[in-house]
Order: sequence, then structure tokens, then C-alpha cells
Amino acid sequence: MAINKLDNKQLTAFIPGTIVDVKVKVGQEVKQGDILVILDAMKMHNRILAPLNTTVKEINVKPGDRVNKGFVMVVLD
Repeated sequence: MAINKLDNKQLTAFIPGTIVDVKVKVGQEVKQGDILVILDAMKMHNRILAPLNTTVKEINVKPGDRVNKGFVMVVLD
């Protein structure tokens, strides 16, 4: 799980990679530990998890997108 240290409501890519799947939609309620995004990096599928119970406010990625380290993938409410 990668959390932007400045704002725990912005989930960022902790490593460059490719988005394999987006498991949530804007407005969806999620619980702590729910899978939000699957990021393929270094031939491994990394599950980006919800750090708390909240609502998805914004999704900035789609399957196939390449992201750099620090890219904001999901914003939580």
C-alpha cells in the first residue's frame, strides 16, 4: 500500500509501473483493506489498499496507464 505522506487521502504509486486493474468507482464506499488498484511493477502485481473506511473521491488512472513514482492514482474523501 502506498500513501502520500503529505495527505493520507491521496494514494500514490510507490514505484513506476502499469495499472492492471481499477477495482473501484468514484463515489463508491470502501472499507480499510479493500483493493482499490492493482499496479504491475517489476513483474509483480501490487495491490493498493484503502487505508481507512471512506469514499472514493477521484480516480486518475485506468487499466494500461503507465505511472511514475509519486503519481496520485486515487483520491479519497
